[in-house]
Amino acid sequence: MKILIAGYGFVGRAHYEVLKFKHNVVINDPALGYNNSYDDVDAVIVCVATPPREDGSCHMDNVFDVIEKTPDVPILIKSTISVEGWDTLLHKFPYKKLNFSPEFLRAESAVEDLKNMNLMLIGGSDNVFWGNVFDINIEIASPVELILAKYARNSFLALKVAFFNQMYDLCDEMNIEYSAVAHYTTVDPRIGDSHSFVSKERGFGGHCFPKDIDALIRTAQRNNVELSILREAIKYNKSIRKD
Repeated sequence: MKILIAGYGFVGRAHYEVLKFKHNVVINDPALGYNNSYDDVDAVIVCVATPPREDGSCHMDNVFDVIEKTPDVPILIKSTISVEGWDTLLHKFPYKKLNFSPEFLRAESAVEDLKNMNLMLIGGSDNVFWGNVFDINIEIASPVELILAKYARNSFLALKVAFFNQMYDLCDEMNIEYSAVAHYTTVDPRIGDSHSFVSKERGFGGHCFPKDIDALIRTAQRNNVELSILREAIKYNKSIRKD
């Protein structure tokens, strides 16, 4: 099977490295010098960037561009997109074979993360097809549920980072050893020690957390919901972050 991966950032590279042993995989990312054609492919995986707009909402022009170029073959969107963006895709491309599957890959270990994945969350028109492409078990859900879950998961982890940074502030002010407090807190399996390390940069940064929180807040605003806890986390993070 010939599969085209659109976008060769860390997500696209991870999918290439995992799928190249099973399929004929080609890349399209003109900015990086990859110009393979969309013609004569059996499927397309969308891994292009979706940067934030000035207002924090998800900028999906790259996704729209890829789908416009794609022939009548199954399309799997791995790029982060918004709920309203998915609705627009369905309206603009009613006959395209669209699927969405959230990715939770870490930039520094994306290939290993994808290799170790044992379940694909997926929704859309060709779920079983994509399960066979990856040779993996699938759990089928509504695409909008999965889109919101992607934002919710990253936002929750960012909140956890902010919480432990505030605990660090408190420990520092009271001259109490933060590492001990963190250990005796995170030893509870309901909490766990992920995202409890306080870095020299402080707070949360990186590729996903800031933009995903902003996008989730904008989606909530469009639906007249105030995500006040996330707003406070962003405010606090900006006050301590040292990029």
